[in-house]
Amino acid sequence: MRSTPLLRPAPLFGIDQTPLFLPDIGTYFNQDMALAHSLVTKLAQSGCKVIKGEILHDADICLPRAGKERYWSPHRNRFVEEDYRTLIERKVVSLDAYAELFQYCQRCGLHLVLSVYDFEGADFAREMGAVALKIASSNVTHQPLIEHVASLGLPVLLDTGHATLEEIARAVNWLHDAGCTEMILQHSPPGPPHPPEQHNLRFMTTLADAFSCLAGLSDHFAGAEMLYAATVMGAAVLEKGVCPDDMGDEQDGAHALPVSHVAEVLSRIEMFHRALGDGQRKLSRNRKKYHSRMGLVSGRPLEPGDKISLDTVRFAFPAKGIGTEHWGEVRNWRIRKVLPAGQPIDWCDVEPVVT
Repeated sequence: MRSTPLLRPAPLFGIDQTPLFLPDIGTYFNQDMALAHSLVTKLAQSGCKVIKGEILHDADICLPRAGKERYWSPHRNRFVEEDYRTLIERKVVSLDAYAELFQYCQRCGLHLVLSVYDFEGADFAREMGAVALKIASSNVTHQPLIEHVASLGLPVLLDTGHATLEEIARAVNWLHDAGCTEMILQHSPPGPPHPPEQHNLRFMTTLADAFSCLAGLSDHFAGAEMLYAATVMGAAVLEKGVCPDDMGDEQDGAHALPVSHVAEVLSRIEMFHRALGDGQRKLSRNRKKYHSRMGLVSGRPLEPGDKISLDTVRFAFPAKGIGTEHWGEVRNWRIRKVLPAGQPIDWCDVEPVVT
């Protein structure tokens, strides 16, 4: 039995905010609803604000005899293959089961961001109180679905993996034309075993600049390092698969984050974001001055009439007399009195040369 969602949509995305971490559990529990509940519980305890999931309720989005799905196995250190239709069938969950799971997410204080693959799933996600809907990279060319999702009045995440700029621009136009007013474009680099140099994180900036919208990362790196790099680049969202700690071979498992690591990753994302600051430097005039700035010191015993030059002075901190920032002003001035070697030179010790 479905019921009214406990949490209503709330603004979670924005420029200069800490990137919103989207822990994606959608593909990792394989119809094991107890496992799904366990992942949700652990993510809530880790400090997450959102659960990223999917509505995969109809295996017929994949044709029989669709061929093989090929994915990387970190356990075997090679690619493995699985019949694509069989893979989809073992992940399909009924809408009633999804409803119970999503209501549990909301009871845990977690908002929902959901990938949808058909009209019914999109309508159901909105009914469940999702704060945003996602168009998967495989559907960037799916005009009917994109237009329907855009018409629902929610922010839309568009995954741009495997798409050309022309395809992305076309999908963005479909979203705009169908009434979408808030979109986030996700850069989606290739997964393992692709090395870091193929991640091209600057493409996030390209997306944001080209389409005047927020951009983020759908992370497929084996570790968490790209999440931190994207944070300092200003990503609005950081999506990352989150799996059970003891998961074996699984589609998308090579780049998933074990659930026990999430709290630490969240803490580091927050730390990197705080470290960015606001780009300004505001120093109080009453602050304690920097102790290690240098001043002028007599380099040898000086007599009246000696001139200030690199031959007669040296520099040392703290600046007890004339600071080095006044060198251009006092160079070639005369010493007025006897100064022993190593004596800080003060303004009263010098006078300008009158010509």
